[in-house]
Amino acid sequence: MSSDANKRLEDVSDKANVNSLSNQTSSLVGAATAGGRSMVYQLTSFYMRTPLKLFRPARFDYTHYIRVLLTGSDNTQSETKVRSSRYRFWNPKYTYYLENSSIGIVTKALNRYGWKVIPDRILPPLVANSLAGVVLYTTYLATLNNFPLRATDQAFQHNMFDFLRAGFLAGAAQAIVSAPIDAIYTRANIDELLSSAKKYDNLWLYSRDKIREIGLIGCFGGFGLSFIRESFGFALYFTTFEMIRGPIRQLMLDFIKNYRELKYTVQNTRLSDIFFDEDGNKIETKKPRLISPKEEMWYSRVFIFIGGVTAAFVLQSVQFPFLKLQKIHVSRLEAYDIYLKNLPSTSSTTIGNIPNTKIRIPKGSSRFHIYYNSYLDTFEHVFFFMKRSKRETIAWLYKGFTRNTLAIIPGTTAGLLLLDYMRSQLRSPEEYKRLQ
Repeated sequence: MSSDANKRLEDVSDKANVNSLSNQTSSLVGAATAGGRSMVYQLTSFYMRTPLKLFRPARFDYTHYIRVLLTGSDNTQSETKVRSSRYRFWNPKYTYYLENSSIGIVTKALNRYGWKVIPDRILPPLVANSLAGVVLYTTYLATLNNFPLRATDQAFQHNMFDFLRAGFLAGAAQAIVSAPIDAIYTRANIDELLSSAKKYDNLWLYSRDKIREIGLIGCFGGFGLSFIRESFGFALYFTTFEMIRGPIRQLMLDFIKNYRELKYTVQNTRLSDIFFDEDGNKIETKKPRLISPKEEMWYSRVFIFIGGVTAAFVLQSVQFPFLKLQKIHVSRLEAYDIYLKNLPSTSSTTIGNIPNTKIRIPKGSSRFHIYYNSYLDTFEHVFFFMKRSKRETIAWLYKGFTRNTLAIIPGTTAGLLLLDYMRSQLRSPEEYKRLQ
């Protein structure tokens, strides 16, 4: 008995080890998934006027800076182009969406500024957006691997609480990393970008100086709303995906097997089967395979796709209202900074310089007190606005939800499909033998 128990414990430990990924493999899967998600984002961004949101609403659109620069120089030539090509096949009104897509904007920038525009003005926002995705995936996989596996009838799996915890921590980590990117994006208006183009050759220097001007407090302005949005949103996001691709898929497979087994039993318990044949032998049919491995694989792919679409909808349902509140809150904080900056004197800043948006704390007031009152002020402003607009709270918070959800689903689903594929491909050979 003791030897059988020890052997069973060894089998359990071996299965638990091969069913999880190492920390190094988790980092590799996270980086590959974020890169693949970005590729899908670029390939699918042409069919809408604004680029698709990638996995989550984009922190900084990689074409925003060059789009602003090209728009100012194209205005002087727009009228002549329309007149000269009004009766031609390539009329600008027919090629508007192609010219203003991501591929069209990048092509214009390459023709005008050369290949240097890629590392100087396109690569910085791409790196910033990809960094947030790498942190999200890597944190989720590394955290989930540290939770113990629990034995079930089919295999050793994590429960729903483990997915919630791992997703919550991954969302919190992404909120911390993305806070400086949010601060730069919300304070980078068109006039400032045009003026900074004359001073800075690339966005790396502009971002560095902008973070210095905003300061540490300004970078984390409105972090409370961002933390709630990211942590709870991705907790439900990963939980929804893992539960659909795991237990719910297994329930469907068990239902199909039980149905086919019942059908086989009914078909082979007829009255004629009780009697013997002419030779005196009882007629018996061989029990067929209830479900083939290929069919089970296709069911798994279908449920992974359904899980990705459903998880994207759940993520957007949680994050969309908080994102709207955060935009209002950050804009009011910026207005408060400008008000405090102009209190001493109006001649302290010169024309043409980038305005100082660093949050200033009055003497005698604690940081917690100021930020606590700023949240209360934002909520009062939102309630006042909703009363003026005569709309219900839910209707106002989810205005524009459908369009944003349709925009985020392709990149989000592709990211999850690639995540599951990479995670399955990087398992050890012992895991494949056990599954077979």
